[in-house]
Amino acid sequence: MMGNLVKIAISFFVASVLATIAVPQTTGPGPANGSEWHIVTVDSMGDVGGYTSIAIDSEGYPHISYAEHHPNYDLKYAKWSGNNWSVKTIDSAGHVGYHSSIALDRNDYPHICYLDGDNQNLKYSRWNGTEWNTETVDSNVAVGFDTSIALDRNDYPHISYFDDKNDKLKYAKWTGNNWSIEIVARAGPWEIGTSIALDSSDNPHIVYHYGVGSFEHYLRSAEWTGSNWSIKTVDGGEYIFFSPSLALDSDDYQHIVYGDGHLKYRRWNGNTWSNETLDSGAFQYTSLALDGNDYPHVGYYHGIATDLKYAKWTGGNWSVETVDSLGNVGGFSSLAVDGNGNPHISYLDYTNHDLKYATKAELSPPLPSVSLDIDPDTLNLKSRGKWITGYLSVKNANAEDIDAASLLLNDTIKAEWWEMQNDTILMVKFNRSALQAMVPVSESVDVKVTGCWENGEPFELHDVIRVISPGR
Repeated sequence: MMGNLVKIAISFFVASVLATIAVPQTTGPGPANGSEWHIVTVDSMGDVGGYTSIAIDSEGYPHISYAEHHPNYDLKYAKWSGNNWSVKTIDSAGHVGYHSSIALDRNDYPHICYLDGDNQNLKYSRWNGTEWNTETVDSNVAVGFDTSIALDRNDYPHISYFDDKNDKLKYAKWTGNNWSIEIVARAGPWEIGTSIALDSSDNPHIVYHYGVGSFEHYLRSAEWTGSNWSIKTVDGGEYIFFSPSLALDSDDYQHIVYGDGHLKYRRWNGNTWSNETLDSGAFQYTSLALDGNDYPHVGYYHGIATDLKYAKWTGGNWSVETVDSLGNVGGFSSLAVDGNGNPHISYLDYTNHDLKYATKAELSPPLPSVSLDIDPDTLNLKSRGKWITGYLSVKNANAEDIDAASLLLNDTIKAEWWEMQNDTILMVKFNRSALQAMVPVSESVDVKVTGCWENGEPFELHDVIRVISPGR
């Protein structure tokens, strides 16, 4: 009979994420190209999901930076490991995490810039493979709506942001030794958004909203030529240009999306700007990415319908669709495209105050796992029983997928007999006297079973039993 003590069952694939907070989730993106939207809740602990920013690593897996608004007001970070979502708090020093922007370096390590709201500082956090390094880039600037980050060929960060106190658009870059900070342009008192991208020579391009007054607004582009900033007006009028997002194509030409009561798209062809309207309504949190064909993909929040929407250029026309309409969803949306052209969008569910994620990448099936229950729970060293029994319980696979002949108890004791209890439980018998000869008397003895799946993939399982020797 299986015991009643608390069992320690460690599946072979979860050891690598024990140091992080694992948010229960059984699905995530895979590399295949899909046609349906797959939507999951990534984090629901507290009021979370504001100011999201997403980047896709070399495996096609998403990394998301975002803010927790209540109760802790922290900068948080979530990533898909291939098996589950892991969530970490990166900075909890006051009201931090506002206007975050994320980029991944050549090692798939995240770099995040964001606002420290209490001290009105621009901050930057970077994972170096061992730990997070956090520093202040610019102090006492009252960073305005949006920060944006891009990495150059040396993996050095470049950041665009607003200095609200002085009505300036600013640009910071890491030189390898220190931060170089300069004023790009006068921004005006209506700082609504900025976005940065680096061209093939690592020269920065920045788009930003410039507001002079209540009914005089401009969308502008600033490009570093190698000696100075060249500033162009992309659009102008009486409406605010919300959430401009910039991407550069393979010719280093700018593509921009933004909202001004309509969802607008502009593309520079070397001589003129195109002017296209993709959707009508109230739009915010637009986010643009280009695929391998330089086709634009856009994620955005429809403020009237309160939906998350998505538009893409097919090569002949624009396709527009609703991604998520369950409640008030789509705020602070951020979009990235993987190497297969699949869109990935992070966003806020206003209704439930959760961080959500949507993708057209095929969802990876849950990996098979197995856990161990040793019987008896209490082993008497003076007993003359013949067997120690292990019950191997399988999830997301069949028990017959285990190579029973490969099983070893404590690295040395071979399985002598086994039987399928049902499709998911394999019962295995080991020599009891062999185990009795190697374990001490203790209230807590770790017992290990190692083995392989039929495909050769190894696993390691543990259980804890009590060992006694009457008369001692």
